Amino acid sequence: MSSLQSFFERFALVSLEKQEHFFQNLGERTLDLDLDAGVARFSSGLTCRFQVLGTESDNTLTWLWGWADEQSETPESLLASCRELRSRALQVPEFQSPSLELNRADGNMLSIVSSMLCQATAFYRDDFEGGALYVLVFCDRTERNPGFDRSGLLKQLSELAEIYDADFRNVLLSYFREKGLPVTDGPREISGELATGERLVADLDGQGHIMAVNGEPFPARVSR
Repeated sequence: MSSLQSFFERFALVSLEKQEHFFQNLGERTLDLDLDAGVARFSSGLTCRFQVLGTESDNTLTWLWGWADEQSETPESLLASCRELRSRALQVPEFQSPSLELNRADGNMLSIVSSMLCQATAFYRDDFEGGALYVLVFCDRTERNPGFDRSGLLKQLSELAEIYDADFRNVLLSYFREKGLPVTDGPREISGELATGERLVADLDGQGHIMAVNGEPFPARVSR
């Protein structure tokens, strides 16, 4: 049986790699969502289809799926992806419950997983007063994604470790396996080669937790 946690650990780095590549290519951007046309128009000139996932509330500290939002005027056609998640992932309670406390699953975590399950190009957080709307974007043409370099992967892995409680040994291994990259999984070390040709070596403690990556303590201190 799959769980949201297992999906998250499997997809986190691959999904965030898509995010970084997509938005690096966009540069500085604002987004206009055309609900009638179902089109997201970025200030860069890029136009993509989009689907509404749900909203976060800063007041109640909860997530509300788009299909459960009775106050919204979102067209039914823009709820197809979140309804698909609900119907496909019957074994995942978080996809079935209309709302969730953010300390259980926040919009970023749910979008990371949803972006992969729905084969979206990326997801987007659109802030509004009192919360944020999360959407999946589907673009017909995107530039080839070269993949993380070592510093980029370590930065994302460390940022995840600052926010979420997860098995980061599994998160790292899943990245290599999802990408089809060579990796060796030992009792005290994970060693793999990135698409850039760089080698990444993670040192593990006796319980299998990552202690250091290429000699740097993990999680690394992330500059913001």
